[in-house]
Amino acid sequence: MTENKEILKNLIWDDVDKLLDEAWEDEKWNPNSASRVVHLRYRFYAVWILICILAVIFKLLLPWLDKLKAEKDNIEDAKLKLASIEARELAYQNNKWLVEDIQSYENKIIYCVNAEDWCLQLPEDIQKDFAIARSYLLTYNLNDEKMDIDERKIIENIDAVLLKSDFLANNSITNGTITKISIWDKVLEDWLYTVPVELDITFENKDALLSFINNVERYIPEDNTLRILYKIDRITYDIVNSDEPQDTVVYMNLYYYEEDSEKDTQENNEENNIENQEE
Repeated sequence: MTENKEILKNLIWDDVDKLLDEAWEDEKWNPNSASRVVHLRYRFYAVWILICILAVIFKLLLPWLDKLKAEKDNIEDAKLKLASIEARELAYQNNKWLVEDIQSYENKIIYCVNAEDWCLQLPEDIQKDFAIARSYLLTYNLNDEKMDIDERKIIENIDAVLLKSDFLANNSITNGTITKISIWDKVLEDWLYTVPVELDITFENKDALLSFINNVERYIPEDNTLRILYKIDRITYDIVNSDEPQDTVVYMNLYYYEEDSEKDTQENNEENNIENQEE
């Protein structure tokens, strides 16, 4: 690289000297020719300085700016993850007793939500709002080693839970036919991740649509590997023609947490417990 620069420098200055010599001979060194020669020399100086400035910018300044931006992005990611852990820790501490009750009465909560029975045998804090208990039991980790999110689990949930005409009967009859599934990028909200999901479904009638909505917003699968928390945003359905088959688009959001955040929170709790015991 150094040799190339030297060669380029020699070539540039050789050309300058040659032009100066020609100007000297042709104009026989009068005041006007001297002025043009000086102007020409300063022009080449300016070009050479500009080349040096561009070399510094491209070789040093731009890589430094890229590195600075990458470091800033890493810091922002770390702040988001820390905020997620702190928010989850705070939520856990504020709802510690409710979480413990939900974990202890999980089977009865599922039976109460799905079959509307055993509800009076549950603690008062759960009876006040079954929606919280249901959301807690449906919120699971959807991480995947090879993908950003475990899309296979989402598809299994749609097929085994959402598309069942009678979810509690465990039959094979479906309430609709899927023609397209679109799963968009995740977005961090508080300590939960939100993933927009768009389903193109053909429903035979209004009852099939209502069955799908119940599966999304009411029931809890007993198999925890099939549990996903959804919230319906909107549905393109013509209620006037509810007795006819309709191609419908369902816009939903699913929610989940990341396993790393949960693990970090548990480790922090264990460290705090150890410190308290030592004190």
